Amino acid sequence: MSKNANKYMGFLGFLGFAGFRYFVTGDPSDLSQFAAFAFFAYFWIGKLTVNIPDERYLSNVQQARAFVGSLAIIGMSTLFVLSVFFAGKRDLLVFGIAFVFASLIIGYAVKLYQLEEK
Repeated sequence: MSKNANKYMGFLGFLGFAGFRYFVTGDPSDLSQFAAFAFFAYFWIGKLTVNIPDERYLSNVQQARAFVGSLAIIGMSTLFVLSVFFAGKRDLLVFGIAFVFASLIIGYAVKLYQLEEK
């Protein structure tokens, strides 16, 4: 796949709006569609021009991964607390998992883009 085609994969993020079907059907599995918002990360990754990864790029990737690791700890801790307090609400947990997944991928892309543009 070419670099330019990678940039347009971000439009698959609009599939995340299919998660709003939950309000019509009431099926909790429809909430997992919100995870498709993670494809919006391709808009930031597509802007990067990295022909040959050098030491600075590898350092930026490492810093972005560390940032996402911190976000993951916060997100998973929040999901754990929600699962304890709202044990009977499967809908909330499915939405929380989809939200945390999408936020981690988008957070990585945005952080890497910020570090590369410095």
